Amino acid sequence: MLKTNYIAGVGAIAIIVFVLLLAESCKHDPEIIPLPDPPVPEKCDTAEVTYPGTVVPILSTNCYGCHGDLTANAGINLQDYETLAGLAQSGKLIGVINQASGFTAMPPFSKLDSCDIVNIEKWVNDTTFDPPGGGIEHPCNPDTAYFQNEVLPLIISSCATTDCHDILTEEQEILLVDYASIIKYGKIRPGEPEESELYEKIIKTDDDDRMPPPPKAPLTSEQKDIIRIWIKQGALNNSCDEGCDTTNVTFSETIWPTIETNCFGCHSGPQPSGGVTLVDYTSVAAVANNGKLFGAINHDPGFIPMPRNAPKLSECKIDQLKIWIEDGTPNN
Repeated sequence: MLKTNYIAGVGAIAIIVFVLLLAESCKHDPEIIPLPDPPVPEKCDTAEVTYPGTVVPILSTNCYGCHGDLTANAGINLQDYETLAGLAQSGKLIGVINQASGFTAMPPFSKLDSCDIVNIEKWVNDTTFDPPGGGIEHPCNPDTAYFQNEVLPLIISSCATTDCHDILTEEQEILLVDYASIIKYGKIRPGEPEESELYEKIIKTDDDDRMPPPPKAPLTSEQKDIIRIWIKQGALNNSCDEGCDTTNVTFSETIWPTIETNCFGCHSGPQPSGGVTLVDYTSVAAVANNGKLFGAINHDPGFIPMPRNAPKLSECKIDQLKIWIEDGTPNN
């Protein structure tokens, strides 16, 4: 009996030791445990993968919080197209989202679902990553609508004004200040302007529904058409080199297009911002002749920098305005 109990005890101890050794052998540094691949969704549409319609929503949901315009952890801003293109071309983007060996796993505490990974891989493989614009290699095409040159200044002037869509608040949950936010909150569907909420809002004629709302003036037909064409052409984050013609500066062809795109939204309607109206030649010339227009756009001391909530106008546009003013603000 004692012998039997002894053998049983030894056996139990042996089992316990074996289990402990097995458990110890299965331990891993938690920092290097590879995350399992998430289940592949039953439906994964890869038929029409685009940067604004596919990639931006994925990155906005999973990455911009740490690597966006406001944070840029480790100096990486994925909202900057050139930065993203560089990571894609080098293979780093695919490496980190696949959490491959030798790459820092991103997102760090989860993994993109398989469909998102497949879509980003397809975008990388199908894209030549030409710069979205700028430089002498990218002159403006009159048949193309450019986001950075035309659409963004227009939306900022008309929609991202103070107390409107310039910041996120509990009362106002729509932000329209840059490419990513316009695509996301404007619910842009590339190639389909009539199915894009931003375009639907700006073409409404009922004052209770249209954007921008009263007392702001509605967008002009030409401005609405710029946004429609931009969406129809794929809603790209594109730009172009407008050149800098300072030899033939006229109000109608040079000055008014700049004012209409960058200033009209705030300085029109029955309650223009700051009480300053810029809706036609007469009103623009009046503000130009008293010095306020140039002082504001040149960001001179003592003037409120203009355009509000937007980058300073290019040196070319500022030089053109200066030339027009020095010529006596002709209505030409």
